[in-house]
Amino acid sequence: MKRRHMLSFLLSIVIIMTLVVGCGGSEAPADSDDGGEDTEATDSGPVNLDLATMKMGSSWYSYGSVLSELITKELPEGSRVNIIPESGAGANPTLISDGTFPMGLSMNQASSWAYEGKFIFEKPLENLRGLVGYLDTYFYAAVMTKSFGYTDLADVAKDKAPMRVSTGPAGSTGEVATRLIFEYYGFDYDDIISWGGKVEHNDYNTTVELFKDGQADFHMHNVTAGHAALTELAASTDVVFLEFPDELIDDYVEKYGFSREVMPADTFRGQPEAINSMGLTTSLITNTDMSDDIAYAITKAIVENPEAMHKAHAALKRFTPEDAWKPDGLGIPLHPGAEAYYREAGLLK
Repeated sequence: MKRRHMLSFLLSIVIIMTLVVGCGGSEAPADSDDGGEDTEATDSGPVNLDLATMKMGSSWYSYGSVLSELITKELPEGSRVNIIPESGAGANPTLISDGTFPMGLSMNQASSWAYEGKFIFEKPLENLRGLVGYLDTYFYAAVMTKSFGYTDLADVAKDKAPMRVSTGPAGSTGEVATRLIFEYYGFDYDDIISWGGKVEHNDYNTTVELFKDGQADFHMHNVTAGHAALTELAASTDVVFLEFPDELIDDYVEKYGFSREVMPADTFRGQPEAINSMGLTTSLITNTDMSDDIAYAITKAIVENPEAMHKAHAALKRFTPEDAWKPDGLGIPLHPGAEAYYREAGLLK
C-alpha cells in the first residue's frame, strides 16, 4: 500500500509539472499548440521551434506560413515550427537575444540598432546572429485622409491642425519612424495633443477600423507591396499618400540607417504615381545558442526555395539566394551554421 501511495504521489507531481510547463508558453495561433524551443543537433531527433513574426494581419505573419512550411521540411521528421504573432522588429531582437524565442523576423535596421545598443535598445545585444536577409523591401508609407484637408505635414505644423494620429505600439519601428518624421517637421506627440488632436498606439486592425469610421487622420508605417492592412485601409478610405522631401530622406538615411527607396505607382489604391520614400528589409535572425546544424538546415530550407517564397507573398518576390547572406541586408553577423551553408553553396566566397 505504501508503494502504491508513493507511485500515486509521484504521478500527481508529474501531471502538475506538465500543466505548469504547458501553461507557461507564449501566445500562439490556435494551430501552433504550446510552442517551445529545442535547438539540439538535427541528428538527435525532432525539434520544436518558435518563429516570432508580428501581429495577425501583418505581412510578417503571412510570411510565417511559408517559412514554417519550408523549414519544417528540412528539419528531422516530427519537427515543428510554430508561428508566434509577436510585436515585430522593435521587440523581436530583444526576445530572441534573451532566449524567449529561438528565431524570428526583424528589420536589418532594427537588428543593427539592437546589436550596437542604439536608439530604442538600451544595451548591445551582441549574441544576435543572422540567418537569411533581403527577404523583401519595405517602404515607409504615410497616409492622410482626404477629409482632413492636408497633404503636407509642414502645413499641419504651421496651422497647428488637430490631427488624429493612429500609430503602432510604442517602440515599434513604425512608431519610432513616425516620431522621427514629426521631429523633422518640428513637432511631437505633445504638440499634437495641445492642438486638440490625439495620438493612439494601435495594432493594424484597429487602425484600419478607425480610418473606416472617420476617427483617424494620419498613419505611417513600414509596409510591403500587398501589405494586407494598408491595402484594406486604402481600399476602404479615401487617403492621400505623402511624399517625403529629398532633404529628409538623405538626412535620415545617413543618421538612422534607412535606405532610399521608391514605392512604385499603384502599389496601393489612391497612389497613382511613384513615391520617393525610405525603406528597410526583412531578415530572419537567431542567437548564438542555436546549434550550427539547425541554423544550417533553416538557411538551406529558405535559400533553396526562392520560387515558393515568391509565390507566397507579393513582397517576397524581392528575395534572391545571391543577396540572402549580405551584411547590409542583415545588420548583424551571420550565424556560423548559416555561413557554412552559404560557403558550401558557393554564394559566399
